Amino acid sequence: GGYYLSDSLLSPVKKLLCHETDGPIWMMIIYFLCFYILMRCFGIERWMSMIGAFAIGLSSYFLVIIPAGHNTKTVTIALTAVVLGGFHLIFRKKYMLGVVLTMLFTSAGFSMHPQAFYYYCLLMGVLWLAELSIHIKEKRIKDLCLATLIFALSLGIGVGTGMSKVFVNSEYAAETNRGGDGLDIGYATDYSYTIDETMSLMIPGFKGGSSSVKYDRNSKLYKSMMAKGVTGSSAKTFCDNVHLYWGEQPYTYGNVYVGAIICFLFLLGLMIVSGPYKWALLAATLFSFALSWGDNMLWLTKLFFKYFPMYSRFRAVSSVLIVAEVTMPLLAILALKTILSGEVDRRKLTRSVLISAGITGGICLFFALFANAIYSFKASTDSIWASNLPDWLYNGVIAERKALMRSDCIRSLALIAGAAAVLLLSIKGKLRHVWTMAMLGVLIVGDLWLVDRRYFNSDNYVNASHSSKFVQTDYEKMISQDKDPHFRVLNLTTDTFNESHTSYWFKSLGGYSAVKLRRYDELIDEHLVNNEMPVIGMLNAKYIISSDESGAVHLKGNPYALGNAWFVDRIHIVDNDNLESRALSEIDLSHEAVMNMSFISDVAECNTTIPEDACVKLDSYSPNRLEYTSSSSSAGNVVFSEIWYPHGWKAEIDGKETPIFRVNYVLRALSVPAGRHSIVFSFDPESARMGDRIAAIFIVLMYLLTAVAAVFGIIRIAKARG
Repeated sequence: GGYYLSDSLLSPVKKLLCHETDGPIWMMIIYFLCFYILMRCFGIERWMSMIGAFAIGLSSYFLVIIPAGHNTKTVTIALTAVVLGGFHLIFRKKYMLGVVLTMLFTSAGFSMHPQAFYYYCLLMGVLWLAELSIHIKEKRIKDLCLATLIFALSLGIGVGTGMSKVFVNSEYAAETNRGGDGLDIGYATDYSYTIDETMSLMIPGFKGGSSSVKYDRNSKLYKSMMAKGVTGSSAKTFCDNVHLYWGEQPYTYGNVYVGAIICFLFLLGLMIVSGPYKWALLAATLFSFALSWGDNMLWLTKLFFKYFPMYSRFRAVSSVLIVAEVTMPLLAILALKTILSGEVDRRKLTRSVLISAGITGGICLFFALFANAIYSFKASTDSIWASNLPDWLYNGVIAERKALMRSDCIRSLALIAGAAAVLLLSIKGKLRHVWTMAMLGVLIVGDLWLVDRRYFNSDNYVNASHSSKFVQTDYEKMISQDKDPHFRVLNLTTDTFNESHTSYWFKSLGGYSAVKLRRYDELIDEHLVNNEMPVIGMLNAKYIISSDESGAVHLKGNPYALGNAWFVDRIHIVDNDNLESRALSEIDLSHEAVMNMSFISDVAECNTTIPEDACVKLDSYSPNRLEYTSSSSSAGNVVFSEIWYPHGWKAEIDGKETPIFRVNYVLRALSVPAGRHSIVFSFDPESARMGDRIAAIFIVLMYLLTAVAAVFGIIRIAKARG
């Protein structure tokens, strides 16, 4: 149900600002460019802004999500940082540039990943409180109101340019597992940080880092396995995927590490940077910590779930740490700016550096010395993968966790000591500012880069010609010979509802989506996970891939598959959805259907006799248009093996619109008259059309305001030069 004029109008902005599909290199360029602009908006000079851009852009989570495939999140994180810069400019009375940055970068970034954008909005809300304090103190309430209004309008215009997607996605979200009252709080907090896990922002190996770490043949773990008589291939397989993470999240590609030096400078900033912004950045950082704890600070999570609009729609509460990954480096660079500006007394600076280094370094030293006495280095999730391991091998993994913790504590301590030494030399006048920035920049980038390479390295890439991930197997090649325009495949040899390989080649009953339709999600839980073959058959799973006890894979045609559409003799009427779902296990789905009574007005006749000549054939298939031909000597009801969705779909029989009704909990059905007929399903939601019209207005307004700002900017430059 695509988007119309607004997409074509907005495409120049999106092509310029977000090439999210152009690969990791471009994503990192977007990171560094956007974070550099953010630093410049906060009045930080060029070279220091470059250090700040690298400090934020190389924060481990921002790189971890690239190989994890969160492309849209990376783009939104980067682009919305510039919106934050626009916010700051507007409140500094640099209205034109602030408005343009806010509009353009909001329009390009917000709809790609609403959750990341939402977290930035929370951050800007906290910073607005800092502006409130500043303006009240300076008795500039009118300026505050004006800046607030200008920013709100700029943000609104940017959001308005994507109204077609907002309308369609809002419509869809209401039908998903995130609709209604939002996600179940237990599901939403699956990925919660434990309180002490926040230490990973300063000590990368705290809690082990990743659920999947590769050890080579020179590692102690590999050699110990070989010494125990384990075969080389088995040892390699195990060492390719060592579960070092011992926190309570179900799985993680890597922890959130902002850098030992950044943590040191952040604490230093709290001591020497003046003004309300310091406290706002601290408050935002602490709030992001607390919200990331999820079910470990459940009262706060429940408070946000209940009172903050949209918050209950988001999963993986630990994602809110993207706020800390921006605020901590920002305050750290402001601290560096304060030091090099000479604004603070030398004695106070020296004392502050020593205190900050003492606290952060002392924490690292404490855990290096006493972590073994405090922690068991075991996680509740260990039993999932370690239950079949011998004790000596599990203990070997525990030993690796301990070694990583100790080495990373010492590593962070050394980095903090090195950065503190550089600053002390600079404060005493023994090191020029340019060398101070250069040395700190090298330390910060080197620190982050080496940690990033643990999670994002050459192992994440393969030559396309040598990749085996999506190479067709023999049985998949056999399926590909089928010329049927539309059928589905059920793969039982893998984690059916959390894999992508099958969906790469075929329409699949499985696969993963964070926003499944609620009805289909319930169908999975009630019927599909139990392998109820009649239900699998009504979804037109024509082929089933399974394996035996030896691991051999088998391809079978599904005798229960009912095809793309079929006539039924009888439709059972039930009072509610629970009864409708339960009936799927009780009736003959090849001849009967079950329907909620709310659809009864759309059915011509519930009980009919299917003549022997009745048939329905799918002539062509595309995601938003399906064409069938039906033939029957008498009228009847046809069930289509297509998921029912209440918005945007319409059906026509011989060009005349016909009501679609829902049967079998998730499928579409039509009452079809006798004779030969053309049936067409098409998806063209009015919400997209209405949103498109609104979006077009905002896009034109955005371009006009941008053009006006550009003209005034050129005039101002010309006058300055004249």
